[in-house]
Amino acid sequence: MPNLWTPAGPIGTRRMMLNKRFSRMAIFGSCSVIFLILVFWSRIHGSYGVSEYYSFSTTSSFFPVSVDPEQKTTEELCASFPKHLLQTIQPVLKLGHADAKDRIDAQFDSVSACFGKDELLVYSDLDEEVRGHQAIDVLADLPELYYNDNPDFINYIWQKEMRDNGTLDVDREATSRINGWRMDKFKFLPMIERAWRTKPNKDFYFFFETDTYVFWDNAFRFLQTFDPDAPLYMGSPSPGTHDVKQDIKTWFANGGPGFVLSRGAVKALLVRKTTPYGQYIEPPAPEKWLPMLRDDCCGDSVVGWALWNVSVPLRGYWPLFNPHPLHSIPFSDKYWCQPVMTLHKTSPKDMVDVWRWEFGQRKLGRPLLYSDVWRFHHPGDRKVADNWDNGKWDFWVAPPEAKIDSFDACGSYCSDNDECLQFNWRGRDEQKCVLSKSFRVGDARGPEKIIEPEVKDDKGNVIPPPPDHKDRWVDFKSGWMTDRIEQWRNKRNCSEVQWVGPSIKRIF
Repeated sequence: MPNLWTPAGPIGTRRMMLNKRFSRMAIFGSCSVIFLILVFWSRIHGSYGVSEYYSFSTTSSFFPVSVDPEQKTTEELCASFPKHLLQTIQPVLKLGHADAKDRIDAQFDSVSACFGKDELLVYSDLDEEVRGHQAIDVLADLPELYYNDNPDFINYIWQKEMRDNGTLDVDREATSRINGWRMDKFKFLPMIERAWRTKPNKDFYFFFETDTYVFWDNAFRFLQTFDPDAPLYMGSPSPGTHDVKQDIKTWFANGGPGFVLSRGAVKALLVRKTTPYGQYIEPPAPEKWLPMLRDDCCGDSVVGWALWNVSVPLRGYWPLFNPHPLHSIPFSDKYWCQPVMTLHKTSPKDMVDVWRWEFGQRKLGRPLLYSDVWRFHHPGDRKVADNWDNGKWDFWVAPPEAKIDSFDACGSYCSDNDECLQFNWRGRDEQKCVLSKSFRVGDARGPEKIIEPEVKDDKGNVIPPPPDHKDRWVDFKSGWMTDRIEQWRNKRNCSEVQWVGPSIKRIF
């Protein structure tokens, strides 16, 4: 009787070998597909042991890396600043003559304190000396067409006329009518062009404003991981102009938290078309984009659109570039293990204080993280604060059916929600319980009169309130779930530095 499990003859043997080979190939192919799916999934969801973050190994260029800031002068602290990096990275500060003096002083006593006259470019709307630096009026050389049919630009004309006749800042009432914000939008493109002409071929150009706080150690670490000849435009994403032709929403970098252009990006922005004989047939960028500037509110928005049109889209690096001020950082998983590179609208006092504090916090092989910045104010260490508002961001309001009528009831409602980390009671006439899954310092806020909406008649005329109308008021009292916040922090030791990749979906 023949053996049913043994192929009869050489043909059967070859078939068996082919079947085995095919089976092995099929198994190998299936495993490969599964592996690739798992890797792709892990890139998105951060599972299966594959990190969704870049594992940059960075070191500080400050020397010494850490300095005890107590009793140190500014000059002594700045002695550790890595000036050699300014050969390749160009800081560019944009300000305006109308900027608040305390804000300007805070900038030059902190972020810009270590820069010499030839190291920092300062661009403004008036030629003047600012804290030992020459501020250059970047609007002075703009072509005549800027002066024609341009209502916002009239503020610049008034300012120059008052400077020339000696009334600027002397006639306070007339000076106050100059709207510095209206002319600010015209500075962006000339500033970029002037920076390139003054300091050409730098690897990176770092643009910031008087209320921008820059953690220079982290900025230097971050930029060392990029090729400067690649066209890179980096910052905190804000919604920009809609590209009608491609039906795509574009993005621009909010100027307040600062933005960075690589050498490759600046070249792409400033290049002009020529004839075969080398003659320009295209105007410079500030002139080319003037029609859009007239109608757009913001110069940073126009910069984003101009770069988009030369194939340099924004690479969003929020929360490294952070639109929040120091006291308003909503600490959560979005703001904890990530390096912090910039802040926006930080108070003048906090600017100087955190700058000195930062000198004692740096580590050689690890950038400063949001979890480190938490130690500056320790939000969540205290339980209650009267006349204080911690609830301006990342919040939700308890529904009416909860029937919350006091600060204590608001706190109990937060306590009953496992994800609630802080609460804010808006009492008196408002009676609102504001809750949050993040925790922040917040700021002082006394009682305020509630602004009532206008009531109009059928003809659009405002109806005045009745004679017996009484103003309504709201006061603010904040609370933190201190034990819950401590447990939250203890579970997150940031063993991995979360250098985020570029994204226009992960936005502020």
